[in-house]
Amino acid sequence: ASEEAVEKWGLKPIGKIVDSEWAGLDPAQMGLGPVHAATPILQRHGLGLGDIEYWELNEAFAAQVLGCQAAWQSDEYCREQLDLPGAFGSIDEDRLNVDGGAVSIGHPVGASGARIVLHLLHVLRRNQARRGVATICIGGGLGGAMLVEATT
Repeated sequence: ASEEAVEKWGLKPIGKIVDSEWAGLDPAQMGLGPVHAATPILQRHGLGLGDIEYWELNEAFAAQVLGCQAAWQSDEYCREQLDLPGAFGSIDEDRLNVDGGAVSIGHPVGASGARIVLHLLHVLRRNQARRGVATICIGGGLGGAMLVEATT
């Protein structure tokens, strides 16, 4: 909600959007859009993968999350596709899709992003954590990412 709506209706926000990014890449790399969307956000804020307390990486397919992990861990992929000096790192699997991903929880068409972000904010609050990243892949080689912070 906007600041105006929060004030008008006396709402208590559970989090805030810090940054977001959309990315498009060769459709042959479908599923890796989250890598191309999340990496610039982290770079803008001087963060690495390990600085994020919890991740919701939308899994359109179970293997898609593994592909994103492999891309970030690959020197070659990060150099050639992300213009980085080498591998960006890896996400601690204990902080990734901690309640199960979209295959098990669901990713409703047209509402996946909202479901993932809201779920991530609840995970952050439940674990008394502050910062999380939600990502989504979109057919055809697109991806989105959002850096969020839980409010206390």
